[in-house]
Amino acid sequence: MPPDWSILAKEASRKSIHLAGAVVPLAYYFFIPRELLLAILGVALLVAAALEYIRLSGKQIFPGILLRGHEEKGVIGGYFFALLSTFLAVLLFDKAIAVAAILFLDVGDAFTGLAGAVMSMLLGRSKADTRDYDAKVRPLFGELCYAASHPKSPVLMAVMFMVCGLIGLAFYPSLSPLMIIMGALGAVIADAFPWRLFGFVIDDNLSIPLLSGALMCILN
Repeated sequence: MPPDWSILAKEASRKSIHLAGAVVPLAYYFFIPRELLLAILGVALLVAAALEYIRLSGKQIFPGILLRGHEEKGVIGGYFFALLSTFLAVLLFDKAIAVAAILFLDVGDAFTGLAGAVMSMLLGRSKADTRDYDAKVRPLFGELCYAASHPKSPVLMAVMFMVCGLIGLAFYPSLSPLMIIMGALGAVIADAFPWRLFGFVIDDNLSIPLLSGALMCILN
């Protein structure tokens, strides 16, 4: 059976948006003041919220190739959570920590997604989206919070860790080696282990920057 190149093409289309988003943290690091960036992101969040309201009302406003299966079924789009986590990271963390944490999402998740698409294509799977939002879950804290068994292979977790580690090294010595390791580990945990809270899956576009940034901030 020949490889299904459409899997890689669809994932590359989605992840190109992730990579393009890296412009925001880099601009913040080099020349955009924090207050100005927060204002820009705040406006962008309001626009995204309006677009999601329209989309969830039943109107097709985005090409289907940019949406994952669960997003086509009435779930808020990942781009909204990416904007929200970027805003919160800039608001809550020091500049170096915020920029690194956001890049863990924009670059680390993009490379991991592409690696997953290649694996899916070579293994003959029907889709590149390896995260199973309907997976069986095991309770951790009563009825409120669950962690799904990890849907990503150790290979993809290793890819995420290595890419985030390399990103963190670019900010040395502002980030210590231990901060880099823990930040990369937080990104892996958020990416590979989807959590449920009050019945809702926490989107990794939200959890990757916040968990990795929080761990680095604790160690700072």
